[in-house]
Amino acid sequence: MSFAYADGPVVLSDVDLVVPARAKVAVVGATGSGKTTMARLVTRLADPSSGRVLLDGVDLRAMRLADLRARVVLVPQEGFLFDGTIEENVAYGVRDGDTTTERVVGVFAELGLADWLADLADGVATDVGQRGERLSAGERQLVALARAHVAGADVLVLDEATSAVDPATEVRIARALDQLTAGRTTVTIAHRLSTAEAADVVVVVEEGGVAQVGPHHVLVAEDGPYAAMHAAWLAQTR
Repeated sequence: MSFAYADGPVVLSDVDLVVPARAKVAVVGATGSGKTTMARLVTRLADPSSGRVLLDGVDLRAMRLADLRARVVLVPQEGFLFDGTIEENVAYGVRDGDTTTERVVGVFAELGLADWLADLADGVATDVGQRGERLSAGERQLVALARAHVAGADVLVLDEATSAVDPATEVRIARALDQLTAGRTTVTIAHRLSTAEAADVVVVVEEGGVAQVGPHHVLVAEDGPYAAMHAAWLAQTR
């Protein structure tokens, strides 16, 4: 599979990758390496210039868009909310948008977020404001994760949220992600290598191609880009 933007250079070239069912996959690489484009292709926000992206052996282009959106859900780095209540934003994750207040409250409980919800004066009836402006960036992400959970998708594509999140909310996001990703195929565009350390499979994207694939403990022991990347990251965190 390859991809190039219209009238632009090739961004991904000759990518041949199989993602195991129910595996946690971390995609790592430098800025501009092509990892975000890979996420766009998996969610069919873009189609490959050549080759195919398959889900259970079916080309994404052959699937009804509604069916694809029910099976593959993207949680972007900046959780987008529309003007309305938390309940309305979460219920939007259900294809017909029809779910009960009890179900929405239950979703937050399943994700370990009942305490956060209880701290809000109006609970799920809290008005988030235009584009979620009444919530912090981390709180918007919590609502976006609840919306992804209620959708019941088979595949989750996560653009790891790392910016403007306070420590308490970061812990809540991590706890929610543990529950959200359990038993689901998860592809995370990882901006922190701690995410790669915890993944089943690490995909290293370099200059528009897949340079390495394997578990963290194998790749970190090899003489390759992942080991160098990991060593640099460790040096920065000490």
